[in-house]
Amino acid sequence: MKQQSSENVTFFRYVATAEKVSRTRNRDEQQITDLVTVNKKIYYSASEVAAFSLEGFGQSLVARSGNKTIIENYVLDYWQPILGFQATMVYINYHRMCINNDMPFRSIDNMAEMMGISRQTLKKYLEILESYAFVMRFWAESKKKAGMNDATRVKVRASIPLLSEDLVAKLPDSIRESHNAFILNLNESYDIELSENIPEISPVTVIENQGFERKPSTTIIGTGIKEHLERKSEEAKSTRTVEEIRLWEEVCSYIKTKIAHQSFQTWFGQSYLLIRDGKIIIVTSHDMVRDWIARSYMQLIEHTIEENSGLIRPITIKTIEQVIF
Repeated sequence: MKQQSSENVTFFRYVATAEKVSRTRNRDEQQITDLVTVNKKIYYSASEVAAFSLEGFGQSLVARSGNKTIIENYVLDYWQPILGFQATMVYINYHRMCINNDMPFRSIDNMAEMMGISRQTLKKYLEILESYAFVMRFWAESKKKAGMNDATRVKVRASIPLLSEDLVAKLPDSIRESHNAFILNLNESYDIELSENIPEISPVTVIENQGFERKPSTTIIGTGIKEHLERKSEEAKSTRTVEEIRLWEEVCSYIKTKIAHQSFQTWFGQSYLLIRDGKIIIVTSHDMVRDWIARSYMQLIEHTIEENSGLIRPITIKTIEQVIF
């Protein structure tokens, strides 16, 4: 018999024996007695465990450059408790296909088969990922066969979004503490600011507002209007005065110090400022952006303009349609 190890850590494994004992348990308000196998513990020293290797069992794959998937630990450590294990694995499987293309050609059926899940199950996890802006689905329609869908294409996000404060609050205590420590450590090198909540306007809403509708007769609704609006918007931007351009640049410069870069690009990236009849107008691309800016950033805009212009002027937020029509 081996001598007991003097090392601080001792490892063991359970090994089944031939011995069985009776066990009584409750199920549906009834007591059930059955026989269960008795396990014994086999102990190992830390040095024995360290010396043991799995590398010699079976033939190993030859390691080649470019055949590994690299994923940020942030996904596994902090997003996985939010997304769930299955949805996280779906993202990783799509992510690994995006070396030079963020929209890999891989059918839903093929991906489901590769992951060993049903098409319907995969759809459920893609919906979860879509709600958190990890992927976006598009359905391809055949030009040869009217109304026929060829495949579902999945556009995959390359960067990893930070959890918002409300999502961090949903993490288990120990994981939340680890996340807070991670962000503090990150702040030593980068200026990190977590958003309070997930944006009320999802990427799904944004992309849907950028598309056009098509009737069964294939007549495109609003294409001419859309082009007209884009042209008029560019004309308005090109005729801005030096004061309008300067004031908006100062507003944007200040706002960038108060909100995350991604939030700025989403809500202010396509917006600009006009002054009409002594009134300041913030022009946005569509009504969703207008409403969000009015609800979330109006006070910040008013403060910035007052500080930089020295004037208290009426400020309104409008879409380009409201400005030109």
